[in-house]
Amino acid sequence: MVRAQCPAALRKFGFCGILTVVYAARLPMPTSVAKMLTLFDEMKKVLCMKKGKWKSSQPKRAGNICLSDTVCLLRHYNACEYAVDIPQGPAQTLGKWLKTVDKNTCYIVHVKKHALFVEVGAVKSKWRMYDQTGVRSKEDMPSLDRVGGHGRRHVVAVIKIGSKVSLS
Repeated sequence: MVRAQCPAALRKFGFCGILTVVYAARLPMPTSVAKMLTLFDEMKKVLCMKKGKWKSSQPKRAGNICLSDTVCLLRHYNACEYAVDIPQGPAQTLGKWLKTVDKNTCYIVHVKKHALFVEVGAVKSKWRMYDQTGVRSKEDMPSLDRVGGHGRRHVVAVIKIGSKVSLS
């Protein structure tokens, strides 16, 4: 299933964490800045954040949330089952982690200073990665693996989304 992409007008706002929750909980994609700010206000109330927390950081880091905030929002919307996995041992890059995904699954992946939604099809190598910049696939790995790309960033945590969740 192809998911709605983030509109071009909202790409300058760094709301990757919020966007992963929108994809996982199947919330309606905000199509304008006003709808995005309404979504921010709703989520701020759920997270009990101070009124100016996101307003003072716009547009650069608006909607930047951590792993515990992501889990809190998933629990609040109760639209999917999930399991959190915090990798132990040596740090693993996003590029190497993508080789370990299961078919027909979805994930929220927190890498250093960014969050991504990954959807894997019936074939393990047919994955799609969503964030506010658009959709990426295996064909985009050379650009992701460049210096400063998300493919080189270390995976901090993985949230497996689905109806039958098992982290074996």
